[in-house]
Amino acid sequence: MQRRHFLLALAGLPLLSRAAPPALNPWAESYCVSPLRRAAVMAPTPGGLRYQGTHILTYGALRELSASYNRLGRGPVDVTGGGCDDGVTGVLRGEAELGGLCCPVEESRAAHLPSLLVARDIKVVVAHPSVAVDDIALESLRRVARGEIRRWSELGDTDRAIALVVRRHCPDYLEPVRGLLLDNRPDWSPRALFVETDQQLLETVVRYPGAVGVVSRALALPYLKAGQLRALHVDGVAPQREAAEAGAYPLVGPLNIVYREWDEARMRGFFDFLYSPLGAAIIGQALVPVSAREAGYGAVAV
Repeated sequence: MQRRHFLLALAGLPLLSRAAPPALNPWAESYCVSPLRRAAVMAPTPGGLRYQGTHILTYGALRELSASYNRLGRGPVDVTGGGCDDGVTGVLRGEAELGGLCCPVEESRAAHLPSLLVARDIKVVVAHPSVAVDDIALESLRRVARGEIRRWSELGDTDRAIALVVRRHCPDYLEPVRGLLLDNRPDWSPRALFVETDQQLLETVVRYPGAVGVVSRALALPYLKAGQLRALHVDGVAPQREAAEAGAYPLVGPLNIVYREWDEARMRGFFDFLYSPLGAAIIGQALVPVSAREAGYGAVAV
């Protein structure tokens, strides 16, 4: 994938043999804008709900959450992936009642829509297994992102190039990682390799020694469990749910659901389930759950 450009960028970095990705890779088209996804939204289901939006929420929680809810005979809830813009567009066009965003709602196209915080995403710094660094300071990560640190020897590893892999993610939104590392300016290192999807980012870091990137932990988990990638600590803190809940881990972003209007008959039961202990347990497998109180769910008009 983009081998010539990547080798040029890394000035001769050796290429590993292609590694087979984990068997489960359902988020291979995690785009911000996906017209084909929008065209494939399921037809309305009488009495049901349709969700469209960020793959992080889709595969990190909502598919299993909706399946459990549907088994209770309370649905149906249909879940379709895509990106933040897909979620906003689906709701605005009436193609979906619920839209998922992995970017803050403020200053997005959904800013005028009502919304609920449903979870938080842990962003993990993934590196090729050959990288010997276990921990990176947040300030050092910022300097890597900006191209000010270019070699692993500056971070305590052997003297070789840092291969920064960056996904072009929601350029018009206040994207959390870009905000934390670059003050939401597109000032990525000119030596970075830019890819279009989370899947490409993960597979590229798997393939190249010295590669590193930042991606949702929910999407990286199969690679981490298979030993194809390793997760770096940030400022000495592991990217785990407990650390994120305590505010000790810095790379965390909101996961919101937006809607046009509150439909009590169809939406109350689903969100009651989402914020219930069982719903929190499902969400907590890959994401950070939030309480109904924290989300302001009790204040939703009925």
